[in-house]
Amino acid sequence: MTAESATQPRKIQPLGFYTPSEAARICRVPQWTMNSWRRQGVIVPSVRWVDEEHKPHIGYTFETAVFLRLVRMLREKRVTLLDAVTAMQRLRQRFGPPSTDWAGISIFVYGVGDVYVHREQDEWGTTSLTRQHQRVAELLFGEEFQRLKERADALLVPNEFLDNVEIDPSIQNGLPIILGTAVLTSVVHKLRIRGYEYGEIQNMYPFISDARIAGAEAYESFLDKAALS
Repeated sequence: MTAESATQPRKIQPLGFYTPSEAARICRVPQWTMNSWRRQGVIVPSVRWVDEEHKPHIGYTFETAVFLRLVRMLREKRVTLLDAVTAMQRLRQRFGPPSTDWAGISIFVYGVGDVYVHREQDEWGTTSLTRQHQRVAELLFGEEFQRLKERADALLVPNEFLDNVEIDPSIQNGLPIILGTAVLTSVVHKLRIRGYEYGEIQNMYPFISDARIAGAEAYESFLDKAALS
């Protein structure tokens, strides 16, 4: 290490902060499932802070939220909880925290439960692996990781909302915002619930297009429906 590099301040990466209910909503994981995983010690709150009134708060970081979403996706593919968590550990160990560096990663499942994580330049860059013309591994996720070439939040924000919504842990603690702004999508949603028309909301935020306001509301409505499923 040179003398110059030794004096450089260390860049602190933004963590984001999500309460358990916020994490459940954004990651589309039922609250009872979140509670169960927490009791089992599978995925637990990863950050704690104390406010001005000395009241403690616990929650999840952006990284943990991504892992919550991926575990949920694997469970929807009928991967066991243990195998899903093991896959996330391998993913973190091999490729680091969630970022655009994850672009090109694929997740395969072998047989009943073995889950493997590879990058596209590995020998397993196909939709399935075969041995003597018999499939031995099936691709679970690949396309989802391709979107990470452009957006680090691509695993949290569904593809159809990426043009209007973003999740950036350095803005609003990582809560969903309208793309290119610091305006929470939840603010638009609350205004709509109170009866405001899109035109009225656009007058409040003239720097945001009608399309993005409508997209933010569509995203929040999507989360509402997901929470009920």
